Amino acid sequence: MISPTGHGIRYQDEHGFGLYGKPRVGGKTHKGADFICVPGQEVVAPSDGRVVRIKMPYGEPVNGVWFSGLLIQASDYEYTLFYFEPIKEVLMTTIKEGQLIGIAQDISIKYPGIIPHVHMQFDSINPELFIRLP
Repeated sequence: MISPTGHGIRYQDEHGFGLYGKPRVGGKTHKGADFICVPGQEVVAPSDGRVVRIKMPYGEPVNGVWFSGLLIQASDYEYTLFYFEPIKEVLMTTIKEGQLIGIAQDISIKYPGIIPHVHMQFDSINPELFIRLP
C-alpha cells in the first residue's frame, strides 16, 4: 500500500492526533490514519482493489460542502477513504495502486485549525492473514 496523498500521517494539532489508536478531543480513540494533503491535490488509490461505493462521513453538508469518500475492497480487506471528491471514472470499477481516484477536500471547513488530510480506515480484514496455520 502507498499513501493516498503522497504525504505522511498527521501527527498532532488542536483536534488531536491523526495516528491510529491515539486519543482525540472529546475522549474518543482515532480509528484510522490521517494522511496530510493540500486541498485540491490529487488523491490516488493506496492499493489495487474495487470501488464498492461512495461513502459520506456526515449526513448533511457542512457549510455547503458535502464531504465524501470511497469504500474500496481489496483481496483480503476493505477500507474507507474520506475527505476527497471521487472522480466519476472510478465509480464501481477496478482500480490499481497509484491510480487517480479523486481530489482532496478541505476538512478544515468542518474543523477549523485541523491539518487538512485524507482519512483512511479499515472496515474489515481477513483474519487468516495473521494466523499461522499448523
